[in-house]
Amino acid sequence: MKDICWILAGGPEEALPCEPVPKDAYILCADSGLRLAERLGIEPALVLGDFDSLGRLPQMPYIQAPVEKDDTDTMLAVRHGLEQGYRRFVICGAFGGRWDHSYANVQTLLFLHRHGAKGTLVGASDIITLVAEGEPAVFPYKEGFSLSVFAISEICEGVTIQGVKYPLENAFLTIYHPLGVSNAIMADTAVLSCKKGLLMVVQSRL
Repeated sequence: MKDICWILAGGPEEALPCEPVPKDAYILCADSGLRLAERLGIEPALVLGDFDSLGRLPQMPYIQAPVEKDDTDTMLAVRHGLEQGYRRFVICGAFGGRWDHSYANVQTLLFLHRHGAKGTLVGASDIITLVAEGEPAVFPYKEGFSLSVFAISEICEGVTIQGVKYPLENAFLTIYHPLGVSNAIMADTAVLSCKKGLLMVVQSRL
């Protein structure tokens, strides 16, 4: 398995991502995500998109897609990363603008999950990842951030959360009730597991 593929998307947030982007990683830009790369002083391996947001063609390797297409520019980058053999993805610049684009990025995480890959969305104030059944996950304490857990499948059974202010043991969550919102990590790490279903974990700056 190759290392993580980082994708810089075109979210309009002015603040830099709350997680650092390693400059030696395999980095793709989705359209105007190139502006984020320029602000970070990073040269991506490739830029993909229709470039309607960027407003120009990149002066580096790029793949141009038609404006009228089925995939978002971020999805184009995800597909390319999968083709290159990557199975772990971090997508920066995923929030801060139109809510439909933010939700499309959440669906991109589901796409990655269905294709046997793992993804994380990173913004200036939020981090989102998925936790599948039978795959315990550890979340380090992050000062100034809450921890929320949501069922993204219709039901999640046997949900256990340890190391938090409001622990759960073998709990039942549904997509119809936001029971797991606004928890807090109280130890060095929080440990989360699910016996059946798919969870979405959100860390948000307070």
